[in-house]
Amino acid sequence: MLLSNNKYYTRISYLRVYGCLLLFVLTGCKVIKNYPSPQPFVYKTTIKLEAKLPSAEKADLISKIENQLADSLQVRYRKKGFLKKQMERPAVYDTNYAAESIGYIDDLLRAYGYMYGQISWDSSLTQVEDQKRVTTNFRVIPGKVLRIDSIGFDFRDSTLQALVTSNRKESKLKKGEPYSNEKVSSEIDRLLNIFRDNGYLKITREDVYAQVDTIVAALIDPGLDPFEQIRLLEEVQKRRENPQIDVIFKQRGTENPEHLQQYRFRFIRFYPDLSLVQDSTILAKKDTITRNNISVIRSKNMTKPGFLARNNQMMPGSLYRQKDVYRTNNVFQQMSAWQQVGIDLFPIDSLGVVDAEVNMYLAKKQNISVDLEASRNATDLITTTNLFGIALNFGLQDRNLSKQSVLASTNFRFGIELGNQGRIIQTFQTSITQSFTIPKFVAPFKIRQERKFQSSRTLLTASGSITNLRDFLRVQSINTSIGYEWMNQKNRNWYYSPLNVEYVRLFKTDSFYKQAAIIPNLENFYNDGLIISQYLILRNAWARNNKVYNLKIQLEESGGIFGNIKQFDLNSRLFRFAKADIDFRHYINMGSKSWAFRFFVGLGIPYGKQNDTSGNIVREPSLPFFKSYFAGGPSSMRAWQVRQLGPGSSNYFQGANTFRFADFQLESNVEYRFPLGTLFGINLKSAFFADIGNIWYRNNQGNPALDAGVFRLKHLYRDIAVAGGTSLRLDFNYFMIRFDWAYKLKDPLFADQKNGWFQNVNILKGQFQLGINAPF
Repeated sequence: MLLSNNKYYTRISYLRVYGCLLLFVLTGCKVIKNYPSPQPFVYKTTIKLEAKLPSAEKADLISKIENQLADSLQVRYRKKGFLKKQMERPAVYDTNYAAESIGYIDDLLRAYGYMYGQISWDSSLTQVEDQKRVTTNFRVIPGKVLRIDSIGFDFRDSTLQALVTSNRKESKLKKGEPYSNEKVSSEIDRLLNIFRDNGYLKITREDVYAQVDTIVAALIDPGLDPFEQIRLLEEVQKRRENPQIDVIFKQRGTENPEHLQQYRFRFIRFYPDLSLVQDSTILAKKDTITRNNISVIRSKNMTKPGFLARNNQMMPGSLYRQKDVYRTNNVFQQMSAWQQVGIDLFPIDSLGVVDAEVNMYLAKKQNISVDLEASRNATDLITTTNLFGIALNFGLQDRNLSKQSVLASTNFRFGIELGNQGRIIQTFQTSITQSFTIPKFVAPFKIRQERKFQSSRTLLTASGSITNLRDFLRVQSINTSIGYEWMNQKNRNWYYSPLNVEYVRLFKTDSFYKQAAIIPNLENFYNDGLIISQYLILRNAWARNNKVYNLKIQLEESGGIFGNIKQFDLNSRLFRFAKADIDFRHYINMGSKSWAFRFFVGLGIPYGKQNDTSGNIVREPSLPFFKSYFAGGPSSMRAWQVRQLGPGSSNYFQGANTFRFADFQLESNVEYRFPLGTLFGINLKSAFFADIGNIWYRNNQGNPALDAGVFRLKHLYRDIAVAGGTSLRLDFNYFMIRFDWAYKLKDPLFADQKNGWFQNVNILKGQFQLGINAPF
């Protein structure tokens, strides 16, 4: 009995220790220096916002209100060491600060369309030794939201009015939506971009303004008819109950007539070989080539003039368009040959023309890199010992191949793994990769839409590798692909590969077959074959206020076209499959804190006949293992080791030292990210996270023992896995080192026991994951 009580007391002690540590991490240590004793000083300011808003919008509005407070009421702590915050010289408390802040807050609310709001404040004094700490509390009731009733455009210049009318459907202001100064400002920016894309080089915000509250303005007209005045007063009363506003965009006076002048491009001059540190002897040796008012002025023969002219969007004689200037700059800036590109404009008002100079500063043409890697392999399929790996990477880059900014990269890799099973060298690997990035589409036919893209390029890649595993297995692989990448006018990034060839050939030994008889799925994991595929990738990102969205869609198929050609089938070794992946990410930024969400779904469908390495026809075709889905590791279900979850709730692989992969995956992740402090100048961050998901087979592949690993909607709750944990992150600005600690909150392996919830959960026995950068 005494022993049992001691165990209970030990558990309670552990919980207290961990609870104190967690409280310390969350609260940190606050220190106040040089406070104005015995005068009361500003210690804390709180905002209580009473509004029915979504939590994210409410937090964002509170953050904006906090920034509107008078400077002396904004309590700022400076990070000082590990989890320590210090407030230096807090301001003496003065009620005038609160009255001043109310005015600022009211201005903010009106700017965001809130009418008839109420703002009040109070304060409290707390005595701590000789410190008189004052806490100021603001209570904010924003009031009713002012909504847009109508949007109009009234420009005296007929050309401007015609441009506005033809582009009215693209307006960001919509009837019935909440009004804000920010939206009006954004609409003015849209109008200015339209004008600047139609020759109006010098037009500015001084030339366009928004007129609002037309009904209120009419009431103060002394010549207004009495009956009309009564009607308007009734309208104003209705608008008080349901406040609305009219917005009309107008053109100011003609103080600057050149702002209303349309310009055309005249001379375009390229300086393609400038240096940030100019050499006077080189500047004296300039060569000028001019064709059709496009000049190339160079000191070195480093770039072909035709290449520059082909990528130029500013056409002499055409109407000035701001987007053509931006596009020309962006296209050359993204090329590897130059480290910096800038465009200077020289308008001539009397002629209505503008000359452009493209200043291009060369990057270093060639680069050599040598990297040394070290790793430890603790998840080897074949041995239970840990292997220590060393790899040497050698890279060579040419950033301006053929004088057309073609990026050529050559990489060699040589690596070994050291062990203690008879031989020192357990694994040997060598590989070579050659790639070319061409800043245009290379195709047998002309792509007419290419000039309308923000950027376009062709990628050619070829690689080969050989891996020897301890007289156990030898793997030879050859990969080659051609791809086209472009960004359209809506800033959507597309990548299409019409031809991707991956060939893997295996040489197995008797040792391999002995292990395959013991380890399930090993024969499928190591299998040779051929992939001849094409795939399409779409990436899109957009933002709204404090919210950021990222979407990636990938489609791939193999064997659908080239599978009909017998010469490519290689005795039915060609993998035939179709795959579709969707990865959606959503971020909500709240100052230094943020929420991050991710949702992923992927499905692969193999089809057709397929032979194994012995030449026997496989009854059920399968995806190649390197195209299959897996879960676990530092960027997936973090409570499981990599490829150690699933499939489904099957226990077929339990206890077997093998990787798990399948045809279908569902996964969702959520993180709450927040800062901790600084340590030796390194930003410390943390997060609480949850991972939900699993992988499944589409069918049992002829093995009834895998039935529990097959996806069925009615068994989704039973099969789903749930992980939760926390993280410590060292942020070096350029990259982040992540230490994650996760627990299996719901393990499908124990689906018959309370659906797998909280089975074998021990606070000291979680899963540690080491990662680089954020998981998503």
